Amino acid sequence: MRVFICLGICCLLTACAGKAEKNEEEGGGAEGGTTNGSVQIVGEQETADSLGESENIAEDIPVESEQGAEGEPEMSETTAGEEELPAENLEPTEILVENPSQEYYLTEAIASEDNMSLSLEVLTEETNAITDTEEWFAQNELPAFDSFHMEDEAYWYEIIGDDYASGYLLSIYEKTERGPFLKCLDFSDYRYTDNIKEGDYDFVEQRVWWAQSVDDVLYVAVAHNTYTESCPHTGYLVAIDLNDNRVIWKSAPCMTNGRTFEIIDNTIVCGYGFTDEPDYLNLVNRLDGSLIEQIPIKSMADYIIRKDDILYVRTYNTNYTFQLWRAVECQ
Repeated sequence: MRVFICLGICCLLTACAGKAEKNEEEGGGAEGGTTNGSVQIVGEQETADSLGESENIAEDIPVESEQGAEGEPEMSETTAGEEELPAENLEPTEILVENPSQEYYLTEAIASEDNMSLSLEVLTEETNAITDTEEWFAQNELPAFDSFHMEDEAYWYEIIGDDYASGYLLSIYEKTERGPFLKCLDFSDYRYTDNIKEGDYDFVEQRVWWAQSVDDVLYVAVAHNTYTESCPHTGYLVAIDLNDNRVIWKSAPCMTNGRTFEIIDNTIVCGYGFTDEPDYLNLVNRLDGSLIEQIPIKSMADYIIRKDDILYVRTYNTNYTFQLWRAVECQ
């Protein structure tokens, strides 16, 4: 009888010890995070907290970023994996215009079947009030002037830069109802040249002043707005082939520093001068950039505007009108 009682007690003790060991192993697993039970609950709580943070972040994202697959634009088929930027976010491509020389430069003359030569005859010469520019435009019924926007029969142009005074970029648009952007010419290489007078660097930055085209050749005036002695390499006309953006010719310096010029047949009428310096109207050959004639005037020519066969010229203190005369050049 005692033997049976002892055997029963031993079995009972063995079973309790095994159960305690199993419970101890399950408890250790909970701390280590390697078994089921409380570890999974903790993991679910962390996931829930993370989701909550994600939802809070998502609330700060603009609506267009939450559209999902249906609201996103289709991917371009050009290259797999590449995302095409919206057109409105693309910056205009800037094409650097070569500055080939500080003096007169010519690759080859532009071909033309027109052999008309131009001459000017003074009709009127009147002193102005210096500040009555708007009245001069109105009295002569001349088109409104914008020093940063201009147009011709084929294109319209916008002069831009780092600030209001700067203007070394020339954007070109097709002259249609919508006016799509074509290209942006960068005249950075023309902004500063050599032979700058010591102490005058801050005054000799050159910019684009005017632009007009004929038969896909663009003519651009580039100059600074101070004394020639501060930087003599200024006041250029530049002819650029709009098909390949190369410089065809560049005039000699000190040809133009007014606000405008006029292209009449194969002649460009422009002006150069400054305080205490000689002032001229310059007639420049449109085909090769050479100087044809200089006409002395009383002060620097600001505006040169053609209306029919009369050329209106406003200088700092004097207004002129010129009759335009054409003659067939002898070969």
